[in-house]
Amino acid sequence: MEVDYPRKLLEKLVFIFVFTLCLLGVYYSKNDLVFFESKYVGEDGPLEWLTVVALLGGSILGYYRARILKPFRQSKFIWSLYLASFVFFFGLMEEISWGQRIWESLFDFHVPEFFQKYNTQGETNLHNLKFGNFKINKIIFGTFLGIFIIFYFLFLPFLYRKKEAVKTWVDSWALPLPKMYHIAAYISLAIIAEFVDGGKKGEILEFGGSWIFLLMIFEPYNREIFSRKSFER
Repeated sequence: MEVDYPRKLLEKLVFIFVFTLCLLGVYYSKNDLVFFESKYVGEDGPLEWLTVVALLGGSILGYYRARILKPFRQSKFIWSLYLASFVFFFGLMEEISWGQRIWESLFDFHVPEFFQKYNTQGETNLHNLKFGNFKINKIIFGTFLGIFIIFYFLFLPFLYRKKEAVKTWVDSWALPLPKMYHIAAYISLAIIAEFVDGGKKGEILEFGGSWIFLLMIFEPYNREIFSRKSFER
């Protein structure tokens, strides 16, 4: 793969911002673990809300591309973009427990009994559900998501460049692929997270990963398939 780097000023600034906050997380975890876990990456903390911002950006970008490319692309391409937009929106709502704290403050909302019983944090979300020894967060959003990210960032870009059939399939389903600097950023994030003390390194990975993924879909390797300029009108 060719050597690449962010060329747009916005990309550079966002990368600097995200990795500065991740490194600050390492610092706080080693020097003030209580502050790090309860405030910095805790519920309603700055990193949680910045993760929400990244997920919202991904949802809006997917929807916007679907709308502007609808006259030019096949239906599966457009519906794939809508699906991506929904996935980001779903992640956003899970992150804020589907507005639980808003409903509690405005309408005296009470968490349903099901979530009180099976949610490890007593919240109205799916990723913290636990049934016996089966934890959704660990198995689905941990192990399976980790395998997906490794395949998507390491193996799929290689296959895309080497196999024409893979390239055709990826492009037809509107899958944005990472450039080399996105891959390097994710590897760097994983290394940084290993230096986080305590049990909250997953929050650093979640925050940094959501922003890297947003930057990847904003400026993917196969950027031309998302551009109206590639069509004759």
